[in-house]
Amino acid sequence: MEYYKLCYVEGNKAWFTNNFEKQWGDDWNDKPYEHNAGLPYDHWSELIEDNEDRFKRKYKSHEIKHKILYFEIDDWSDQRPCDMGSFSVEDINKQAVAWIHTDKFNILAGTTYENFIDIIEKNDGRIYLPKEEK
Repeated sequence: MEYYKLCYVEGNKAWFTNNFEKQWGDDWNDKPYEHNAGLPYDHWSELIEDNEDRFKRKYKSHEIKHKILYFEIDDWSDQRPCDMGSFSVEDINKQAVAWIHTDKFNILAGTTYENFIDIIEKNDGRIYLPKEEK
C-alpha cells in the first residue's frame, strides 16, 4: 500500500506526497516560507555519474505523486506556522512546528492522508476533494 504524507499547506489546501523523504520544492529552505516557498515538485533527481564539469553530470529523474485536499476548520484558535514565527518548509517538515495548530489538535508534517481527513472531520471540519481533470 502506498502512503501519502502531508508535506505542504497553503491556505486551505494541503499537499500529500508518496515520497516524503525526497519531497522538495522551490526555496523550501528559505524563511519565512509564506513569502518564499513554491509548490511541491513532482520529481526528484538522483546523481548517477559525477563529473567536475557540472554540465557533464548525469542524473536520473524519479516521479513523485501527490494528493491534494481542500479543508475548512471552524476553530477560532486555528494557527499556521507563519502565525507562530519565521519558519521554512524544511523546518516545518522536520516538525519544528505543526502545519495546523488549534487548541484541540495539531497536524504535523508526515501525517498520512487518511489521518488528516480523520483529524479534520473529528473536529467538525470539512474536507473537499479537488475536481478531477478530464
